[in-house]
Amino acid sequence: MFQRQRGWFCRSVSQDLRQFWVDEGGTVSEAQAADFLFSCDASHPDTLRIYQSLEYIEDNATVFHAYYLSAVANTEMKNSVALGHFVLPPACLQKEIRRKIGSFIWEQDENFLVKKHDRVTSNKRESSEPTTEHKKELSE
Repeated sequence: MFQRQRGWFCRSVSQDLRQFWVDEGGTVSEAQAADFLFSCDASHPDTLRIYQSLEYIEDNATVFHAYYLSAVANTEMKNSVALGHFVLPPACLQKEIRRKIGSFIWEQDENFLVKKHDRVTSNKRESSEPTTEHKKELSE
């Protein structure tokens, strides 16, 4: 899915999500060389450095919530997940955005995204074949 794509990961992103990126063909890089910038926390110092960078200010960089990767991991049609839904705005803008549009997609069922992704990655480690439970989930 992420062949020849470079991703930068804030330290707020779990190792499982980073590993999924690599498992799907992506490589981890520095922010300046990355095609994608991922964070789980707009207030994290790593992410704040991106928001304060000239690239971001000049609209040449976008930070995405790393739960995009979890959403991709949990769908059969990997390309069907809309990356634009996972734009992570600076923390100072989030309250106003929530007031206008409601919760962000990664907040709507955060526990589902994390728990199901953890189950998918642990199943993947155990076996390349889906478990009976996983097959049942896929058919529902």
